[in-house]
Amino acid sequence: MFFPAEPPADARSIDWPHGRLTLHRLGAMLAPVVFTAPGQPDFSPMQIAPWHAEPIGAAQVGLMRGLRGDWPCVPFGRTDRPADLPASWSARTPHDGWGHGYSAHHDWTWLATDDPHTLALTIALPAADPIARLTRTVRAQPDAAVVDLSLCIEARVPCTLPVALHPTLRLDAGRVALDLPPHGPGLSYPVPAEPGRSRLAPDQRFDRLDAVPATDGPSADLTRFPQSQDSEDLLQLMALGGPVTARYLDCGWALALDWDRALLPDLMLWVSHRGRLYPPWNGRHLALGVEPVSGVFDLGRVAAPPADHPLSARTGLTLTPGQPLVVRSRFSARPLSAAECQP
Repeated sequence: MFFPAEPPADARSIDWPHGRLTLHRLGAMLAPVVFTAPGQPDFSPMQIAPWHAEPIGAAQVGLMRGLRGDWPCVPFGRTDRPADLPASWSARTPHDGWGHGYSAHHDWTWLATDDPHTLALTIALPAADPIARLTRTVRAQPDAAVVDLSLCIEARVPCTLPVALHPTLRLDAGRVALDLPPHGPGLSYPVPAEPGRSRLAPDQRFDRLDAVPATDGPSADLTRFPQSQDSEDLLQLMALGGPVTARYLDCGWALALDWDRALLPDLMLWVSHRGRLYPPWNGRHLALGVEPVSGVFDLGRVAAPPADHPLSARTGLTLTPGQPLVVRSRFSARPLSAAECQP
C-alpha cells in the first residue's frame, strides 16, 4: 500500500522501531497502520476506502469522506429504522441524525502530549448531545509491534447509549483466516442488511462462525476470506472470551485485536464484500469490520428487540456525569510461522 512520507495536514503520524501509524482529525480515524519486522514485508492491515483520493470521495460528507481503519462510535449505530424491521422491534428515536455519532463526522482537536509515541485528540459535542466530550489516545509501544488505544467518554446527563469501536480490516491482501476465542451464540441481522445483496439468512441463531445459515446454501464460512460470493452482511457474536486474530496468510503476518470485554462484551462483524453497488462503493469495497460493541447490532438507537431476543439486555453503556468512562483496546502484530500460513 502506498504510504506517504508525510501525513496530510489534518493528520499526524508516529514512527517507531516496529512501524508507523497515522491518526486523522476527522472522526479520530486511525489508518494506515504499518507494522515492520526484519526479513518481513511491511504489513498494513487497516482498510482505507478506495474512493479516498478520488473526486467522488472529496464530495462525500463526514465519515464517508475519510472512511478508514478504526474509529470510536458514541453512540453507535444507524439513525434510520430499516423499513422491513418487524413490528415486534419497538421504535426508538435517536437524539440526532449522525450515524455512528456526531464525533465520527467531525474534526477533533489535537491535545499536547510529552511522549513521542503518543497522539491524543478530543472533541466537545453539541449542547443537545448527552455526551459532553470524548478524548482518544493512541500510543505505540516503543519496544513492540503494539498499538494501545483509549477512549474517555464524559457524559453531560445520565444516559445509557450503545457504544462500539470500529476496527475495519482490509480484505484485498490475499487470504485471511479469522481465529476466534470461545464465545456465546451468534446472531444474524434481523433483516437483510443490504436488500438484494445480503447472503445470510436473517434473524438466525448459530453456534459457529464457519457455519452461519445462508440463503444460497446450507451455511456460510465467515472465518475465511475472500468469500466465494460477494455480499453485504452484519452479524453479532455474544460474550467473547478473548482477543480476535486475523491471519494474513499471503502476507505472513497476524493482527490481534483485544479490548475491554467487561464494557464491550460482544463483537459485531461487518462483512463488506463488494456488496454495495451504488456510489461511492461501486461494488469495490472489500473489508471486514471487527467491532467490539455494547448494543444490539447497529440498531440500538432506532429499535429495541422483543423481550425474548438474546440481545434484549444489550442496551449499551450506562454513563454518569462527573464519572468519565475509559474504554481500552489494543492492536498487536507478529510474523506468522510457516505452519500458521496454512489455511
